[in-house]
Amino acid sequence: MNALKLKAWLCLKSTPELSLKNTLELLKRFPDPQSFVGNPAHELYASDTLRPASAEYLSQAKLPFDANWTLELCESHHINYLCITDADYPTSLQGIFAPPLVLYYRGDLLATLRTVCLAVVGTRKPSTYGIEMCRRMLAPICEKGTTIVSGLAMGIDTISHQTALSAKSKTIAVLASGLESIYPPANKALSEKIISNGALVSEYEPGTKLERWNFPARNRIISALAQAVLIVEAPLDSGALLTAKFALEQSRPIYALPGNINHLNAQGPNQLIRDGAKLISCPEDLFALLGYSKESSEQLELLPELSPEEQQIYDVLGAENREISFDEFLMLTGFSFGKLSIVLLNLELKGMLAKSSGNSFMRV
Repeated sequence: MNALKLKAWLCLKSTPELSLKNTLELLKRFPDPQSFVGNPAHELYASDTLRPASAEYLSQAKLPFDANWTLELCESHHINYLCITDADYPTSLQGIFAPPLVLYYRGDLLATLRTVCLAVVGTRKPSTYGIEMCRRMLAPICEKGTTIVSGLAMGIDTISHQTALSAKSKTIAVLASGLESIYPPANKALSEKIISNGALVSEYEPGTKLERWNFPARNRIISALAQAVLIVEAPLDSGALLTAKFALEQSRPIYALPGNINHLNAQGPNQLIRDGAKLISCPEDLFALLGYSKESSEQLELLPELSPEEQQIYDVLGAENREISFDEFLMLTGFSFGKLSIVLLNLELKGMLAKSSGNSFMRV
């Protein structure tokens, strides 16, 4: 890590009376802050470009009070960084609203971004349907090498990262705090796997305290790092809908998984579909939309073969289009208790249904 370079950027980022807009204009003229930070003789200070407070701060190379702590954390946690004027800085971030001046990362971000990237976001409280369909939609495209970009939150984010890792694909998690501290703590082990098979990313300096308003802000980075955004399940007030909004502003395609109109988690995706998002009903949809060849989609795993009894149960679930309890199945099929238990278990093992609340089942 180049500590002198990072100090110059930390000075620039913390300069008083210097807006982000003016900072970006300044960097167009002088892309390397090391050339003017702490250098009173630089031509920058001979003009009236800067306000007096800004010029004094930069020329004297002043630093925020926690700068040394930031450097120590970068060193101890193997945190790297990219600056907006670096050649390797992601071009997809340069033109977004409020682009990060410094992007911190752990892992192999540059190699990971050279793959097809799909952002996947959704509710922290997914239904059984949402969990199963998220896995079913993503696993085949991950097996082809698609990188999943998400936010490491509980729920759909976690399922998305795990699905990518299970398929031996890469994944990127964009955090809302410094990269030395993992939130939620329950995903600490998952974050370590992501570092080894992708990257953790944040615009916040190591040591930055987690604030609730950081979460909406990081969503613009999630959408920008990917070629498209998939919304799995999300209420209308979910942050996932904000990610979709950023995607529209960034000219990213939006895909959405439709859901039961009576379920709150389906309101967001269903609304997006009404507004023009592409409806995703099977992995082949994602293969086509992400530009994979027809041969790729033809190689998807076929549905498992079902026995007549298993097919009967599966057809009942499809016709009813709702959760059905064990007792209802007994009445609808006439199966014995033992026979029904075996058939339901076989279908669950084949990934054709999922057990929901209580002793009810739903088709996936």
